[in-house]
Amino acid sequence: MKPMLKIAALLVFALALAGCSDSSNNRGQGLKISVDFTTFVQNEIQRTADDREPVNINNLEFSFNDQDNEQAFDNLF
Repeated sequence: MKPMLKIAALLVFALALAGCSDSSNNRGQGLKISVDFTTFVQNEIQRTADDREPVNINNLEFSFNDQDNEQAFDNLF
């Protein structure tokens, strides 16, 4: 029974290790631009033209600087 226990433990260890690996491929995505989320949302809401172009957010990395600020969006509405 000991060999079976060793094999089972090895299998569990291998699965746990595989679950921790990061297999995402970030190559080819270009340079990430850091943007404050609150400022981005406020600017987007002020842009009201019906024929405006959509904003490409693929290369944006949002920073959430106002997580504890309950009044962050009070001036919008």
